[in-house]
Amino acid sequence: MAELLAQPRWVEAAQALVGGCVDLGPRQEGAVALMEAVCTGLGDRLYPAFLRVLAEVNLRGEYAARAAVAQTLAQSLSQGRLPSGSRAAWGSLQLGAQRRSLGPIEYLCLAAWPRPGDSRGPSELSPEQFQTLASAVMELLDCDPDARLLYADHLAAVADDPLDGTMPREVRAALRTLAQGWRSHPDASQACSAFVASLGKAAR
Repeated sequence: MAELLAQPRWVEAAQALVGGCVDLGPRQEGAVALMEAVCTGLGDRLYPAFLRVLAEVNLRGEYAARAAVAQTLAQSLSQGRLPSGSRAAWGSLQLGAQRRSLGPIEYLCLAAWPRPGDSRGPSELSPEQFQTLASAVMELLDCDPDARLLYADHLAAVADDPLDGTMPREVRAALRTLAQGWRSHPDASQACSAFVASLGKAAR
């Protein structure tokens, strides 16, 4: 089982991911397979570490490097191979519950749900943490307009699927707001703020 280092080498991991996407060619099978292998190697428990690496790419990478990673993510999505983390359906507490796969942004959206009245406690991500991580991943996708539009449409489809069972209606409504705002304007921070505001209203 993969273990996170006491002092993770985020910069080196980001450089390795960028190097693979650039060398293998964005939108190419090799780059998609590399990203898929990295995510699979980490496993569900360390999937958040993969999201941190994406955020690091956005923070430190040059535009062409970020665009290469964005294009690889878009190609992965178009092939149904988006690097995803698995979570139990939100209303299920029992062991062996059915699990669903969530891509980077929708995974963060569910982690930000405050879950009012839930005995499992507060959200995994504070609004500030969500804003930082989700904005970074979305800004990375903003480097390629086609990637942004493709992912925004994907998020809208997730939000409009009430039978999926992964997300409560409050999160789906907020996700829909995020997807619509982001599709119309490549402003990740504004879209994330709208998501947080929508969740906050639902929790009152």
